[in-house]
Amino acid sequence: MGQFDVFRLTGGQLVVDMQTDLIGLDATRIVVPLRRADSYAMLAELTPVVEFAGEGWIVRIPELYAVPQTALNLCEGSLRAQQDRLLGALSILVYGV
Repeated sequence: MGQFDVFRLTGGQLVVDMQTDLIGLDATRIVVPLRRADSYAMLAELTPVVEFAGEGWIVRIPELYAVPQTALNLCEGSLRAQQDRLLGALSILVYGV
């Protein structure tokens, strides 16, 4: 399990783990849901579109939340190659820049 890994939660929701690996909080992880790009409106830099598993997905940064670490047991891949865009969107959400 690591930052930018994509997990499928019970119920089928895909989420990306946004929490740094440098902080060893055992109980929870901060995640952001992925939504199909054709089903949600985008907010440009705040909700980047990424390619994952051959499909376009919107990373819904404004919807970030914590889940129990035990919920992240089915890793489906990683968005590490998109880390600059993901962290940029998180910066816009938190700092406005």
